[in-house]
Amino acid sequence: MSQLISRRKMLGGALRTSTGLIVLKDLAFNPQSVIAFSHAAQATADRFQASYQRLDEYIVRHMSEVGAPGMTLALASSNGLLRSSQYGFADVKAGVKVSPQTLFEIGSISKSFVAMAVLQLVEEGKLDLRKPVTNYLPWLKIESQYAPFTTHHLLSHTSGLSGVPLLMRVAATTLRAGFEPGSRWVYSNIGYVLLGFLLEAIDKKPFAEVMRHRVFNPLGMNSSAPVISNEIRERVAVGYGPLQPDRPFPVSGKLGEAPWIEVPEAAGSIAATASDMGNYLQMLLNHGAGAKGRVLSKKTFELFTRPVIKSAFRGEDASYAYGLWVSDSNGHTLLRHTGGMVAFSSAMYADLTEGFAAFASVNAARLPGGYRPIAVTRYALALLSAASRGQALPEPPPPPLSPAVIKNAAHYAGTFTSPDARKLVLVSEGEQLILQHAGSRIVLEQAGKDSFLVKHPKFALFTLNFGREKDVVVEAFHGASWWTNERYSGSRKFEYPKEWDAYTGHFHSDSPWYGSTRMVIRKGELLIGGDQPLAPVEPHVFRPADDPSDADRVTFDTIVDGQAMRMNYSGIEFFRSFTP
Repeated sequence: MSQLISRRKMLGGALRTSTGLIVLKDLAFNPQSVIAFSHAAQATADRFQASYQRLDEYIVRHMSEVGAPGMTLALASSNGLLRSSQYGFADVKAGVKVSPQTLFEIGSISKSFVAMAVLQLVEEGKLDLRKPVTNYLPWLKIESQYAPFTTHHLLSHTSGLSGVPLLMRVAATTLRAGFEPGSRWVYSNIGYVLLGFLLEAIDKKPFAEVMRHRVFNPLGMNSSAPVISNEIRERVAVGYGPLQPDRPFPVSGKLGEAPWIEVPEAAGSIAATASDMGNYLQMLLNHGAGAKGRVLSKKTFELFTRPVIKSAFRGEDASYAYGLWVSDSNGHTLLRHTGGMVAFSSAMYADLTEGFAAFASVNAARLPGGYRPIAVTRYALALLSAASRGQALPEPPPPPLSPAVIKNAAHYAGTFTSPDARKLVLVSEGEQLILQHAGSRIVLEQAGKDSFLVKHPKFALFTLNFGREKDVVVEAFHGASWWTNERYSGSRKFEYPKEWDAYTGHFHSDSPWYGSTRMVIRKGELLIGGDQPLAPVEPHVFRPADDPSDADRVTFDTIVDGQAMRMNYSGIEFFRSFTP
């Protein structure tokens, strides 16, 4: 996730989901209690048995490390499902274990399913990828100074649309294009929401029917659902998220039940079983051919997976195609995607060269570091590859370092002073950074580059961040508070329009996708979430200052007693909360 709240951070924790309902109790993470079901679908004798055992051992440890209540996993080859396995709990409170029939929300992995349905329309001559989308959706309202975007641009996240809105209701508002279509990549959920409308418009059927007819039935995904609705709720694992979701979430933080929501948005609407996802993985490995026949022709599959624009995958070199990241790693062609929902995190890896693929999903979200179970899928492929070649099995990934281990702790040590003479005193002891506050010694935990969690009620709502001059730490930030040390050489006085004071405070959305955020003023800047500066555009209207595109607008209105009661961020409405 980007450090900017604009783009995907809006959905990744800066604006957080609503409060959980129960606290998860400590779980006994051992193989006997965690491995719920395991089924090898192909007769492979002992070829992969040692790999499965080593993978199970790693998953047990991994779930304990990240605090995942449950997990479902599918491993596949070009011949079909190799193994389906389930771990942990679908419902912690009721003690219900994950089963092969349990549905997990796969999130943005759904985008590749949508892309396949769209490309079938192209094969049938019903859709031209290069024509403006408004040709097919004449009701669509776009504010733009650029050429119209096309279906190709929506599929590849190059349309110029914002990365913030997800909800279907935003599609009916006026959307803003912030750059020339095709000129850059911005992950845009609303773009895939529009593709759902496009499928309905051309096929003249509800989106769910389109997806079932075009993708689910041909792949034999008979136990899965193209839309997350109340109808399937009993089959979906209970999802979990931070118990206190309006603040930074620490490693090993308490989880609670996340709110249930229906998800009709095409950008992430699928709930699936592991075995059904095995059918999907087999189709990818066979270049569009499923067990029941082709979903895409060979030519169209090549278009489906053809790189369109450079876009890193979790920091690795890659390109985005149509609903998939594509990369060439050591001579291996990889198709990858992840998915994050209000209460689920998923990952999918397919190695077209090696002929193996893996899917994993856990029923928890908003975990530290923008967690997705990528380590599980990556290790699974490494094990399968080694076993198929008769090579020694690779060791599992090492345990993560404790967040309290800070290699450069000494960089931040010293005394920092605020403009009103308040002191912030930090000391380093080996690889620990300690805040001395009100007679207490608080060990800080790393939350990012120059960013730390402080486990103390006074510091709970924001991370403690540091700024540098010529790579030397000179200032510290926490919400509206600012401190400097003796090495700081910048300005110490800042002016801002006093009407901005009306915009500060806690704002809450009615959507669990966005939750809440806090507006503060620091060093003369209006900041959303305590770290994203906004630049004024006109009275009451701002744009993200560090965002190179121009797709997003933040608007404040309904001023009552000097306080704005409402904030709108690119179509997502937030209302003032009177909690801190």
